Amino acid sequence: MDVVAATLAKSRILGMRPADARLRIWSYLIDYAVALAALLPAGIGLVIFLVSGAFSTVPLVLSAVSALLMLVYAIVLISMNSRKGSSPGKSAMRLRSAHLGTFQAPGFARVLVAGLVFLLSHLLPVIGPALLLLSCLFDKEHGRSWLDKIAQTFVVDVRNGLDPTNPRALARAEYLLARPERDVSEHLPSLGTVDGGAELDELSLPSRPRSTAGIIGAQNSDWHAAPENFGGVIRRAAFAFDDGSYIPVPESGLIGRAPQAQGSAGNELLIALKDPQRLLSKTHLAFGCDGMSVWVMDLDSGNGTQITVASGAPYNISSRTRVNLNDGDIVHVGSRSFRITFQETDQ
Repeated sequence: MDVVAATLAKSRILGMRPADARLRIWSYLIDYAVALAALLPAGIGLVIFLVSGAFSTVPLVLSAVSALLMLVYAIVLISMNSRKGSSPGKSAMRLRSAHLGTFQAPGFARVLVAGLVFLLSHLLPVIGPALLLLSCLFDKEHGRSWLDKIAQTFVVDVRNGLDPTNPRALARAEYLLARPERDVSEHLPSLGTVDGGAELDELSLPSRPRSTAGIIGAQNSDWHAAPENFGGVIRRAAFAFDDGSYIPVPESGLIGRAPQAQGSAGNELLIALKDPQRLLSKTHLAFGCDGMSVWVMDLDSGNGTQITVASGAPYNISSRTRVNLNDGDIVHVGSRSFRITFQETDQ
């Protein structure tokens, strides 16, 4: 495997998703549209000159305005690409450009070289720039354009994956990939029996020990979901948090730094997690129990939500999409995580 293939394979493991060629072309068109808008005053000046047939200062002034606008736009493009791997077009399409070696923003020198090459391509009008911009279609294996190869970069879609130019999100993804997973199940009490295997009486249960994952409110006091009954077997689900605490999974709930109930829902359990690094969004994640399934759904959080299955690496989940969990799956939110556990007991 070559270096580029190995690097791109690692990027996918970290949660990055390569940008579709269609989105890249749209981003180029948007960037070009902004440049054409900056040249509009010069175009008006040219029309005035051709119509009047006489020299005047108006076309010169309009041309100077266009030149100034183009200079400002060039500075903005270089700054956005070098510092954030972005541009007006990339921002609109939710794309980012990252350096192959570090997965960080490309940097000033690489962006400047690529920009000069793109500028020189205009010596061959239309055909030169078009070849450079469409060259991502020629690389069937990696989808990288000639400008990507010059700048040693690749473009990712941050709508469906990790944003590598976000240093906190990238550091967290690398940490999750490198760390050994802690098994918290050994710290959990049985959800269906007491010491000695005696069956639990739901009405005689003592008050539950409070989880260190702060429950800050629920309008429905009977917030915990009733256990599922499958042919005389009761199936209970719980979230085992990374601090050793656990919470039975209710019908619906929210997790975040300071979650707030959404809409008119009156039975949502609100779980506030301590987040010293402030990687959690205020209302980060929705979850709930739907029949036999436990699900989670990212609520357009800033740093996204990852899931680690029992035999795999973390992967990002799409926003506003329910994802069902299996026993042992680990959900990562901000710098915190919790494991889903199921236990079945005789009725």
